[in-house]
Amino acid sequence: MARIADGALALALLLLAWSFGTSAIGAIAAAAREGAVPPAALVAAGLLALAALVRTAQLPFHGWIVRVMEAPTPVSAFLHAGIVNIGGFLLLRFADLITLAPGALAALVLVGGFTALVASLVMLTQPAIKTALAWSTVAQMGFMMLECGLGLWPLALLHLVAHSLYKAHAFLSAGSAVEVVAAQRRPGPVAVPGAKAVALAGAAALLVYLALVPLQLLLDKPAQAIVLGGVLVLGVAYLLAQGLAEAAPAALARKTTRASLLAGLGYLGFQNLASWLAAGALPPPPPPTTLDWALMALVIASFTGVALAQTTLPHWAHHPAASGIRVHLANGLYLDALVDRLIGDLRRPRAARDNPAVS
Repeated sequence: MARIADGALALALLLLAWSFGTSAIGAIAAAAREGAVPPAALVAAGLLALAALVRTAQLPFHGWIVRVMEAPTPVSAFLHAGIVNIGGFLLLRFADLITLAPGALAALVLVGGFTALVASLVMLTQPAIKTALAWSTVAQMGFMMLECGLGLWPLALLHLVAHSLYKAHAFLSAGSAVEVVAAQRRPGPVAVPGAKAVALAGAAALLVYLALVPLQLLLDKPAQAIVLGGVLVLGVAYLLAQGLAEAAPAALARKTTRASLLAGLGYLGFQNLASWLAAGALPPPPPPTTLDWALMALVIASFTGVALAQTTLPHWAHHPAASGIRVHLANGLYLDALVDRLIGDLRRPRAARDNPAVS
């Protein structure tokens, strides 16, 4: 996997140097901003996207980051809050060029969105704290690739910095997490939201979102940013559903409502802050094409399905089919095993491949 990323990056740099007559990133970005991009440079943009997807542990290139949990926890913190970010940093440095490559942007949206969905589900099935955090990293990197694919470069930069701080703290505090949980008072019965609570939560979250849309339009936010806010709405709906459950106390309803409003305002505030700080340094997203609208609709539909399944989980978690799904998810849908088998076949001597009895 590392050699795939290295090879893609090396070939991309050679194509860029040949296309622009320079290897200076600043000069390449300036030429891209002027629109003077030869076809070979667009191929290089696709190779840069491939290198970033591999280095950020996107499915199915994720095995290297979820199989190193035996390393000391400070090493894990450095890996998950530092090294894995290099793919996002690479895309941000070449943002002006990649913005001009629709194919590369579409690949980032598809692979990043798929990775974010699958890895977040796998994370919920992991019994070990560090392994769950590793899958969380894969999911977070997938969402950052999705942001890059939509051309929301300031938001991706904000995500990269915020995730680094959060994940470093999460890994460094993982050793004491068990003691902290064990010391807490055992909770009482969980208030399970019914169909009415889920519908009310969805309607309330939608109202919050619609109330923020005019403000975002007033602030001249791109369509991609407004649509991506729909993913936040799904998280807010899940939060509200817990507070609106029939058996939930009034205090919980007030707390979840307050947290939902703060989440919406915080998203808008940090998004504006990131855009202001990155003004002039990162390109604006391109006007959405028909393909972009289709991809954004697919993203919203996919996250809606997962959010609905998570909200109604207590109602179907005990079904026999759910147990089978959990086993498959706990094993990462066996994607890493399939890739490992392929790499193993490539590593074995030719005689062993031709004659299995030799191995």
